[in-house]
Amino acid sequence: MQDKLNIMILTAEDSLKVFRMTPERIEAALERFPEFRDKVNISITRTTTSFENDPSWNSEDYKKFRRNVGNADIIIGYMFPLEEIATLAPRLKWIHIIGAGIEHLLPLDWLPERIVLTNNRGAHAPKTCEYVMMALLMLANHMPRLVGAQQKRKWDGHFVSVIRGSRVLILGAGKQGSAAALAAKRLGLVTVGVDIDTAQRDNFDEIVPPAKLNGALGAADYVVVTLPSTKDTYRFVGEKEFAAMKEGAGFVNISRGRIVDTDALIANLKSGHLSGALLDVFEQEPLPVESPLWSTPNLMMSPHMGCDDEENYIHRTFDIVFENLRRLEAGEALENVVDRAKGY
Repeated sequence: MQDKLNIMILTAEDSLKVFRMTPERIEAALERFPEFRDKVNISITRTTTSFENDPSWNSEDYKKFRRNVGNADIIIGYMFPLEEIATLAPRLKWIHIIGAGIEHLLPLDWLPERIVLTNNRGAHAPKTCEYVMMALLMLANHMPRLVGAQQKRKWDGHFVSVIRGSRVLILGAGKQGSAAALAAKRLGLVTVGVDIDTAQRDNFDEIVPPAKLNGALGAADYVVVTLPSTKDTYRFVGEKEFAAMKEGAGFVNISRGRIVDTDALIANLKSGHLSGALLDVFEQEPLPVESPLWSTPNLMMSPHMGCDDEENYIHRTFDIVFENLRRLEAGEALENVVDRAKGY
């Protein structure tokens, strides 16, 4: 890289702390990657609101974006007016999205061939590992059932066994799935993944293709969903898949709500076919007050915050970006590149 690269950081006043890209966090990244101090110009374009929020950008926000994007070689952000990129940013060669899921950008017909799109796969991993470990232990100790009993002032005395030696099935063996597998291994579980790529990887005892899903579901004590949200994974877990699960299995979803048939999940929790479930994601967020999930037995929920580390998420985001800058400088392929055909 002979000339300095112009990096446009797109953030908003209403960004939560976990996603806030500040001068202090940028400076911390440059301290970790000092070789880039003289190789990049980093500027912050701070809008009033996040583009995807309600209300969305106002006229002044659009002006800021259009004024600053023209000289950008790289954008780091989450959402922006997609249809304007091709004409407004002739120098743009790379966009980094600060989330792992990019379904809000699909279809990618707005993305010029000259621009590489990367995502934040891996930034969630440490927090995902802790959350899944907590979820598995809570399911093993029937905490969803006991919380329900407490709310009813019912003394529900019963006993459970240790989790070590149980079997967990992880749907999706990417970076988030690998973090879930690490959590399970630390608890002494047998780990099986379901993925279109069945190549062996750390912390999985076995990885099977989707064609073997039903058999794998029937052998699992716990099922954890870490799949990306695409047209192929919509309602990937429905009535047939829940019926295939072992009686008394526990269920966790930490990826996207639309991957699971909510009505089928509720039915299996009410019937007792599943012993319990933990959900961190939902098809509609925030979850509407009228949703039947609020009163579903043996279910515990967290409001899509389980895998995001408030203090360190953006630090790890910048680590991904700067490691890719090293690759760009060396003429190597970038990591976390989104496959345009697959949509993740």
